[in-house]
Amino acid sequence: MSFFKKLNEQNNNEPILPTDPNKLFYSLNKKEEGIEYLRDGQNEVLENYISRKGEKYLLIKMNTGAGKTLVGLLILYSKMLESKEKVIFLCPDKQLVDQAYQQSKKYDIPTCVVEESNSNEFPEDFLNNKAILITTIQRLFNSKNIFERDKIIVNSIVIDDAHKCVEKVKDAFTVKIPSNIDLYKQLIQLFSDEFKKQSEGTFSLIDQNPNSYMKLPFWSWLDKKTEVINLLKPYAKNQNILLFKEDWFFSNYEQYELYFNSSTIEITPLKCFVDSIRTYKDAKHIYALSATFENNDSLLFDLNFSVDSIINPIEPKNINDYGQRLVLSPERYCKDFDSNDMKEIIQYHLSKEQNILVLVPSFRETNLWEQLGAKVLKENIEEELERVKNTKKNFVVVVNRYEGIDLGGKACNVLIIHNVPKYKFIKERYYETINYTLNSNLTAQTIEQGMGRIVRSGNDFGVVYLLGRNILKFLREKDNFKYLNNHTKKEIEIGIDLLSADVKKEDIVKTICEITDEVLSQDDSWLTFYQNGMSKKSDNPIQNKKDSLEIKEIERDAIQLFNKGRYEEAISLVDNILNNKKITDEERAIYLTLSAYITYGIDKNKSNDLVIKSNDYSRYMFEPFLAREYSKKQLKVGNQFEKALTFIQKFLTINDAIATLNEILPKLVYNESNPADEFEKGLKELGDFLGFESSRPEKEYGKGCDNLWILDNETALIMEAKSQKKTQNIISKEEMGQLMQSIQWFKDKYVSISNIYGVSLQYNNQKEPTANINNNIKVIDNLSLSKLTENLCSYRDFLSKNNISNLSKGSIKLEFDRLCFSSDKFVNTFLKNIIERK
Repeated sequence: MSFFKKLNEQNNNEPILPTDPNKLFYSLNKKEEGIEYLRDGQNEVLENYISRKGEKYLLIKMNTGAGKTLVGLLILYSKMLESKEKVIFLCPDKQLVDQAYQQSKKYDIPTCVVEESNSNEFPEDFLNNKAILITTIQRLFNSKNIFERDKIIVNSIVIDDAHKCVEKVKDAFTVKIPSNIDLYKQLIQLFSDEFKKQSEGTFSLIDQNPNSYMKLPFWSWLDKKTEVINLLKPYAKNQNILLFKEDWFFSNYEQYELYFNSSTIEITPLKCFVDSIRTYKDAKHIYALSATFENNDSLLFDLNFSVDSIINPIEPKNINDYGQRLVLSPERYCKDFDSNDMKEIIQYHLSKEQNILVLVPSFRETNLWEQLGAKVLKENIEEELERVKNTKKNFVVVVNRYEGIDLGGKACNVLIIHNVPKYKFIKERYYETINYTLNSNLTAQTIEQGMGRIVRSGNDFGVVYLLGRNILKFLREKDNFKYLNNHTKKEIEIGIDLLSADVKKEDIVKTICEITDEVLSQDDSWLTFYQNGMSKKSDNPIQNKKDSLEIKEIERDAIQLFNKGRYEEAISLVDNILNNKKITDEERAIYLTLSAYITYGIDKNKSNDLVIKSNDYSRYMFEPFLAREYSKKQLKVGNQFEKALTFIQKFLTINDAIATLNEILPKLVYNESNPADEFEKGLKELGDFLGFESSRPEKEYGKGCDNLWILDNETALIMEAKSQKKTQNIISKEEMGQLMQSIQWFKDKYVSISNIYGVSLQYNNQKEPTANINNNIKVIDNLSLSKLTENLCSYRDFLSKNNISNLSKGSIKLEFDRLCFSSDKFVNTFLKNIIERK
């Protein structure tokens, strides 16, 4: 033992360290060269933190690769020194725990982890307030966690990769039951009558369609509590189902909801019960580290962050640590771009000895890239990625890893993101159907996470290709750009400016290779173009979100009161939301249903009335559980040309509108191999394009016709699609009977409208002698459909000669009149009489 170490131990001397995290950094005995200084962004964040360190909740936003983890560790170390109390650093998975732990050692920050060999015990240094505990968020958020067992109280918690951690917390509270066990079948059988009542068609087909799903009405869930608990009790110790969740579930049954699809039942709470973990609830400070995402609702709703912490995050004003990214989406510039073109581009990058990383959401999407010569990383992924860092001409695919990969610097300069996961939970899919915003937010976050894999500091640069149908759809609609941070938004706009006009098929590969060559060689002209593009002024969209965040805060507080049995207070809070005139009809429907849920325990009749009201605002909501005083719904009819213009204006460029039209056209063919769902989807999209009120009643709520168009001349088209019939098969008696039933459904459901046509869509216009028709039963046969798609091609040509800014209601009216798309002309041109077989 050294002389001075012995003296220090005898005198109980401890190092005297500053509690200012910035000064603390420079007092540390760093273990490597090149890490002696903080980056400008880190320095700025820590300086801003000092003035706000007394707040309970703080959101710290820094770009991917900008050094968030070090900032979080320094803040916790300073808190531990200042308070002499315990602190925790939470990560979404073990891999990131290891990364944070290794990083702390480089900087001589005292940290510890729970050892796998002794996973039920805390390290002594943590218990004695001498080291930061780095662990997974799952270790804290489970109903049998050792923090509660040992009554651990902490001063501060840092949540790294906060958005990923929120997903893990939601997963921790969600009970998942796979369809291959008896419990799945038993629960579905228990509730089968209610599912059939809500939508018999959807329920009967759900095991055949992986994209179908249903939500159980709350009253069935509440009424059958005893039966459900008896079914689930035998699985309480099953690690894959209820273990680590049973206490929460059985104690809070009334606040859970059931969703299911063909593969899984998900039983999930209205919100995560994070306050049930006292270590979290009683922490004096909770700080979230996040990439620069624009949507932070989940931090507020599920982790109880304040509105102020979300709208006033700590983030560096200087964005020099972002690096440069050229973001290209070739399918947007060239409608004929295909895998052969991508193969040429890949070969070009490899010929330049560049590494290429491909990110895909599932192994199903790896087939294309394997065919193009890529290696799919399935095992020893970290070792393989380390090899990529140290060699050249690698072309690798990683599945569903949009974070936790560091290929910055010269390790990799070419990234391909081919589609992103659509949904993490069935609940998300359900609410996306109603409100159409959730998936856009998830897509934006995943794109930004993925783009951070190769550009991780101010000195990094790279080319990013965004490919795949769901990414393409996201990029086409300008409203989606509000979910991207300003930096990413500008980079995507730069890519659009580069290739804003249609690029010919024969030129696309050459053009892209030339552009990317200038970027990756850091040509001065590129740098000038990039710097000018990035200097354009942008809004701060988070300030515009204050109203919606305050609504989410009220919803959160209402559910917490409901959980405590304070029903009247909870209902009063939901009423405050319903009195807000700014919420949409879809949001009103959701909050009416929440109010009905809470009300059910004290007044079933009033609850039923609220269910009826919610159903009036959105066709996706529940049918009531008690008889209703029936009133027909009023149809929404708007100006066709105004609606058609508004539909086009949602796209970022006219090319995006044209590309969407190009995707509709192949769906509108009569062919045995053309899936019926695709045909009906194409009809729905076409109706939107033409400015009609367009829906799919049977698909959307399990009743009625395949497609419904409401024209602006008091005309309804009730459509039944038979797109897969053989061309020689004529219109049958049964098909006409089905169409008559759909017409009656429409008359029963809606207030009277002047003109109602039943329309059969099929190849042939001839009928069986026994098939009864009247003057309002029509057909769109193959000749009519061909004429319709031909005119759509003409409309596409019209759009290609314009841009979004110079289109008007008047110009669209003239074009629609010419192409017979205006309401009166559409009926007279494309709806044909059904004739007797010759």
